[in-house]
Amino acid sequence: MRRLTRKSLRVGKYSVPTLALLAVIVGSVAAAAYVVLSFTATLTVAANPKVAFVEWATSAKKNTFDYAVNIFPSVKTVDENSTYGVWNWDTAAHTAYLRIVGITNSANIQRVYLKVHDGVSTVVSVEWLSGEALPQAWTMFTAAASKKYAVWVEVTGASGAAVGSSSVVSVEMKVEAP
Repeated sequence: MRRLTRKSLRVGKYSVPTLALLAVIVGSVAAAAYVVLSFTATLTVAANPKVAFVEWATSAKKNTFDYAVNIFPSVKTVDENSTYGVWNWDTAAHTAYLRIVGITNSANIQRVYLKVHDGVSTVVSVEWLSGEALPQAWTMFTAAASKKYAVWVEVTGASGAAVGSSSVVSVEMKVEAP
């Protein structure tokens, strides 16, 4: 090794240390070795996944929905059966997940609690308390075959909630084998 650090090669009118030249050659060879693999995916458009939201008034399946409610400082507002639910319209059970991903103007909100239930038991629930990080981790649940579930929403306004301002709670539902 000592011999390589002392020796130099003459390239034209320049003298290049042997070790530096060897490093450039080895680095060039290593950087040029790679392989490219590829695949294709055929994507078929379907109206809704097997587990979707359902609008109670029309029984229509929905992929998204908007929900609005008034909240009040230091008061818990409860909607035991919001205008939308969750519906597994397939003949097989599906694994699904729920999480709260974001809250705008979170200073207005002390607590958010959501649960999906069948009228008797809770299938899944998620909760956010003021100051907690978002997005949350996914919470798993099993949507039984051919089953509709209600969505329960509780929001507690913060004591310093600004009257007249709005907050938006963003919720995601992920469905396996849609």
